[in-house]
Amino acid sequence: MTEQEIFDGIARKDNRTFLYLYNKYQDSILRMVQKNNGNEEDALDIFQEGLIALWTNISQGKFKVNDKAKISTYLYTLCRNIWISRLRKKKYTQSIEDNPNIQTVEVEDMTEYHERVNKLERDFDKLGEACKKLLTLFYYQKASLQEIAESMDLTVKTAKNTKYRCMKSLRAIYKPENLAS
Repeated sequence: MTEQEIFDGIARKDNRTFLYLYNKYQDSILRMVQKNNGNEEDALDIFQEGLIALWTNISQGKFKVNDKAKISTYLYTLCRNIWISRLRKKKYTQSIEDNPNIQTVEVEDMTEYHERVNKLERDFDKLGEACKKLLTLFYYQKASLQEIAESMDLTVKTAKNTKYRCMKSLRAIYKPENLAS
């Protein structure tokens, strides 16, 4: 199948297209997950989530077929990012479960923390729309620079440089010691 045929098949929820994707790419996702502390069941879940994300992104116009982007690479990246996210959650959960003597946090510490978060949010809102979008995609939605570049119609190098400049701007604005502002 060509990239366009796969794209069109996914867009119209064609079962043959999804079967083709299963047959062609499931093994590579399985190997990736197993090489990174997962099992076959994890890999199947990740692959399912990746296909759903691919379909969602296509139906919402977030992914389009072009000469630069291959559906197989995009699907693999989606699955990899989903697996990394799941590993992070698993590690966090395990670290809490492994330590029953977690210390309680003082109310003053939590108040200071919330003040810092609120200040960061206010300062983040001072950035331009492009910076806010790029940083949100990268840090909160865990999108790769490749995905960001595609969604913002940039080159990967430009996305990387823009991310650096946006973070530099945010650091210049955000001064946690000045919580009153």
